[in-house]
Formats: sequence, C-alpha cells, structure tokens
Amino acid sequence: LDEPNNHLDILSICWLEDFLRSYKGCALIVSHDHRFLNNFASHIIDVDYERALLYKGNYDAFVKAKAEERARREGEIAKREKEIADLSAFVTRFKAKASKARQANSKAKRMEKIVLEPLPQSSRRYPRFNLKPRRPTGREVLKVEGLTKAFDDNIVLFDVSFKIERGEKVGIIGPNGIGKSTLLKILMNQLDADMGESEWGYEVHCGYFPQDHHELLKNPKQTVKGYLWDANATESIGFVHGKLAEVLFSRDEIEKKLGVLSGGEAARLLLCRIGVDQPTVLVLDEPTNHLDLEGIEALAKGLRDFEGAVLFVSHDRWFVDAVATRVIEISEEGVVDYPGTYSEYVARNEESNHLDAEAVAEVEREKRRERKRQKRIEKQKAKREGQ
Repeated sequence: LDEPNNHLDILSICWLEDFLRSYKGCALIVSHDHRFLNNFASHIIDVDYERALLYKGNYDAFVKAKAEERARREGEIAKREKEIADLSAFVTRFKAKASKARQANSKAKRMEKIVLEPLPQSSRRYPRFNLKPRRPTGREVLKVEGLTKAFDDNIVLFDVSFKIERGEKVGIIGPNGIGKSTLLKILMNQLDADMGESEWGYEVHCGYFPQDHHELLKNPKQTVKGYLWDANATESIGFVHGKLAEVLFSRDEIEKKLGVLSGGEAARLLLCRIGVDQPTVLVLDEPTNHLDLEGIEALAKGLRDFEGAVLFVSHDRWFVDAVATRVIEISEEGVVDYPGTYSEYVARNEESNHLDAEAVAEVEREKRRERKRQKRIEKQKAKREGQ
C-alpha cells in the first residue's frame, strides 16, 4: 500500500490500523504518518545513508535504534581516529631516536593498516518554515457565531460558534464531509454562509493554505522562482534564492514550472510564500497531506514557534497533537470545543474515544498501572501497621 491513509479521516485511519494489526498476511506500506506507523508496524525499513536497513519494532523504536546505531558507528570512527593520532604522535616523537626507532617503525606500519571509511551522509533533509507575523494582532482574533451552511438538502455546518484569541493554535478535526474545509472557505470569504456570521479581529492578515494547491498555483507555466518573486518584487534575487533554499529548492529546481511540481514541492512552495508574506494569522487546510516525515516535523516546529494564531484542519493525529493547544471536533452531533492538546482531549473525553484506539489503550494501561501502584501502597501501609 502506497500512502493509503493520505486522504482518510481519523476514523478511517483507525479502522485501517485495526485491520492491519489483525491481518495475518504480510503488509508492505509506505507512509509519512508517525502515529499510523506507530500503531501497526512490527518492522520499519529505513532508506537512508545510501542503504536500506530493516529495524524491528514500530516507528518510535526505529528512531531510537537508528540513533543508537549511528552513535555507535561514529564512536567507532572516533576511537580509530584517536588511535591513529596516538600512533602518529609516537612515531613523530621517537622516529629519530635510535632506541625507539624499531618501535616507531612498527607503530607506523600499524597506523597504515587502519582504514577509516567515512560514514555516508543522511539523505534526510529538513526544510525550514520561517513563519513570523508582521505585527501583533488584537487579543480577539476571530469570532464565529451561528454559522450554518447547506448544499441543497445536505447540511454540512449547523450553528457553529467559537472564538479564537491571539497566539492560540486551534486544530479542527472530524470525519470527511462534515464541513471542515467549507468552514475555512467561509472564513476566507470564498463561500457565503446561509446563516450566522464571522468577524476577524484587529490587525488580522490571513495566510491561507487551501487543501487544493491549484487554487493558488494558477499559472502552470510560471517558474518556482517567478511565483515567489511576484510576492516580493522589491527584493533581490538573492533573497528569493535564499528563501527557496530554506524549503529545499536547489538552484536547478527553482526553474521548474508550477505545472510539474509534485504535491510535496507545491506544499513547500506555498508555505514558503506564506512565510514571506508575514501574515498575522494562519489558516491551513490539511497542510501535511503531501509532506514527508521531515517536512511534517519541520512544519510542526514552525507553527509552534509562530507567535500569531493558527487555525488548521488535519487528520494527522501526531501533527495535531504536536501543534494544537486547543481542539475543535465537528461531528454530526455538533461541535465540541476542548481547551487542550489532542492527547488530552482523547484521554479525558469518553465521547472522543473512537478517535484514536492507541491513545485510549494507553489511558487504560495507565489506569491499570495506577491501580497496581495503589495496591502496592496499601500492602506496604498494612505491613507497616502490622509491625
């Protein structure tokens, strides 16, 4: 399966994880979803350092094992380098001394036999999403009251209300087709609501990342360099090249036409332009869909560092958990607004337990561990009282 969960919602991803865990055959899967890999994988094949290696365990176990192996190999090289330095120092010091010449010659031969093979460099490349607001906003960034939207007889949003304040990172989750993208389009004035209203606060300038890249990359014949330079006509070509380099476009790649960009390249370019525009609020609709693991981690860091408010839709549970300080779940039953992280929401909300089976299982494991701790404490207390 090649990235099977890219356009699935959280419920569907959890179903797929359950299916894969119980599947008795062999499954070979490409994915850029941290939590997905953690929840079903028994082995990880890592393609890096000019080779492919098999690691036993899920994604977290692989990351730890890979780091330990690299550290071990670097330690071995450092040990050999020290040995060569010590031998070289001895030879240099005693090669002219008659009583030590034979010993120095022996060490020189030993030094020649030590082969230092340089470690290959990692192919992992992390973009840098430099997101800084041009100025602070007012305290209240967005006010939404009673938004309702229907397409013919299909009501996708009903009486949605919430407020967002400066600096909040708000993740919107919910099943496909529930109206999450529709909500963002209404907020960005790309759709009209049937009822209700929304109002942006003081000094709000939005940076918008649509789910469909083609909405912003309209001229397929324009180059990557031209697209970014259009937004920065007064800047030098060096500035444009530098910004594109931050998001991993090489000198050759900046001449690519927009029409031939991969999904990941298009996403990095859009996020680069958003960063250059310096919006005070970010509105992002599934920004991780086409990014690789390194890009997702870099974007999560960029959003955490961003001083303005962020409103984003995502089905990537790791990403939501890494970024969101508040979770809004939209479902057929209505809207749940939770002031906390995704993990906290899943753990503390019984109604949300369907969102992440592994998170729920961890909550249950923690409850069992706590019960065992309490039993041990009670036993120790009874023993002391008996004494």
